[in-house]
Amino acid sequence: MRFTDLNPHGGIGANCCLCESNGFRFAIDSGLHPKFAGSESLPKHGEIERNSLDFIVLTHCHLDHLGSLPLLSRQNPDAPVFLTYGSSVLSRRMLSNSISVMKRQRRELNIPELPLYGRGDLSSLYSRMKPLSSESPLTIEKEGRSLELTLNHAGHVAGAASLTIKSKEERSFFTGDLLFNDQRTLAGAKPPLEPVDVLVTETTRGATARDPSRQRENEVVDLIATIGKTIRKGGSALIPVFALGRMQEMLVTLEEAFRRKAIPKVPVFCSGLGMDLVNHFHEISKNSKTLRFSRKVLKLIGARPLPRKLQPGRELAMQGIYLVSSGMMVEHTPSYILASSMLGNDRNSILFVGYCDPSTPGGALLTTQPGQDFEFEAIQWREKVRARIRQFDLSGHADREELLRLAEKLCPKTIILHHGDPAARSWFEESLQDSEARIIDPEPLKTYEI
Repeated sequence: MRFTDLNPHGGIGANCCLCESNGFRFAIDSGLHPKFAGSESLPKHGEIERNSLDFIVLTHCHLDHLGSLPLLSRQNPDAPVFLTYGSSVLSRRMLSNSISVMKRQRRELNIPELPLYGRGDLSSLYSRMKPLSSESPLTIEKEGRSLELTLNHAGHVAGAASLTIKSKEERSFFTGDLLFNDQRTLAGAKPPLEPVDVLVTETTRGATARDPSRQRENEVVDLIATIGKTIRKGGSALIPVFALGRMQEMLVTLEEAFRRKAIPKVPVFCSGLGMDLVNHFHEISKNSKTLRFSRKVLKLIGARPLPRKLQPGRELAMQGIYLVSSGMMVEHTPSYILASSMLGNDRNSILFVGYCDPSTPGGALLTTQPGQDFEFEAIQWREKVRARIRQFDLSGHADREELLRLAEKLCPKTIILHHGDPAARSWFEESLQDSEARIIDPEPLKTYEI
């Protein structure tokens, strides 16, 4: 196999891998880098000769894996796009929203090239999508050669898949973004454990050791208890969430907590793309053995839309739980505006349930000490940190020790480290030194012969 990482920045971002195996050329994922805008956010598609791909595989619908797929598909119009049924449903709403975001960025950041694609590109892409059933091999043939593709449930988010590629010469396994633990809405991954020649593994949590006392279920219990305390003392709870996956997971978690009377019944305010995806999750769940979700949850918790025209820094008109995007409290999003209104009241809590990049407002808030000023630069507002600020370890990615154990079971001859920051990859590289496998931490745009 030949392998090239087309994310020019390395680490996590514009995920896109170019691979060649048994005479077939294919790409896995094609995302956008969340820290950049315009052409700077793209993978280096120029490294792929136009219309040279035999197929493309999409592992899941987070935009760092999906966001530039319309461009890659436009350049390779004869290449089918293989994905799960869940991803075929979710990708349409995610990409439509991506166009809207890019149009807003064009105005706010003055980037004339945005949006990078239009509705016509999406229609063309959708016609090339070929949903595959999980665990059901597909054989592709060309010039007397064949490859067998199998998508395996990855647990990370609805529709997420790992990928097994098999030829007469070799067997490869791409983890994609992987989570072994069951969530409230989604079953955990159970990857195939047959030995492989090549393992391409995510390394997201390589720099983070999990505290044994902070197992996932313990974190959920602690989160519910913290929300309950906040409400009982007359405060409100802000929970910044990612639209795809975490929003729906938290809706179900809150419904369960209300039913058990672990939280006093108060209004739950929701907004954003995550609410639009509720109907899609409902539809996917009807045909899924791994996703458990019903849109009835909105009625059960009494979900309400956010009040219109939120005013930065103005005290909230109603006590409640505010479940809104963005998960990292990015500028101009509902969670950012709400935080400016809640931060100065010691009865309130701002509770993060996912990863926050240190360079985002959410990441900055998590490192700000109580009593210090926090600057909401985008809205020219400053507020002292008086609210309770906490982060709960509810990652959608496998713990590093779990991925090490997977590597041991698969007995690969070669391990390629992927989807992780430098420190995370370094931990895996060091931890795998005693294995007999060749360890590759690929440089961006360099092709590796395996």
